[in-house]
Amino acid sequence: MGFLEAMGLAECTRSVPEAVSLGFFAWLEATRLAECVRSSTPGYPSMIALHAVGMAIMVGLSLIIDLRVLGRFAGIPLQALQRFFGLAWIGFGINFVSGSALFTTQATSYVVDVIFMSKMTLVFIGAITAAILQPAVARAESWPSGRIPGGTKAIAGLAIVVWIVAIILGRLTAYL
Repeated sequence: MGFLEAMGLAECTRSVPEAVSLGFFAWLEATRLAECVRSSTPGYPSMIALHAVGMAIMVGLSLIIDLRVLGRFAGIPLQALQRFFGLAWIGFGINFVSGSALFTTQATSYVVDVIFMSKMTLVFIGAITAAILQPAVARAESWPSGRIPGGTKAIAGLAIVVWIVAIILGRLTAYL
């Protein structure tokens, strides 16, 4: 019996009705990739390691840029951070590939897991915030009086919250 079941919250682990056909996801779990990641000695550890590295790159750089947009690290010109978006997107790509491989190992469980699906929603929102901030930061020199617009600051603040909660939910996925 899992933690949520013991707390009488078993229904919280499902996001879609049990009757939903999970055929595609069962097929994913049966693929050679899923079996390799799930069963081989280097498979799962290497995907987890890549996922951690990709997350550190994407989220780490995003947090630095977001904090700078919010006024921290004022000694660093905002435009100087623009070049890090490319590297952040590489980190996102690493996470996409490694996360997809990890997903295949338990696709039928993950696709109905509220915590996992919430994490994925937040990752999607986090990527959108980065995509919005990238051109905004590129235009920083054109801001009147060098002042960062309130909307840009709001997006940066939202991004920080989104990335932190996504990481927490990602960790909880392994345990709940």
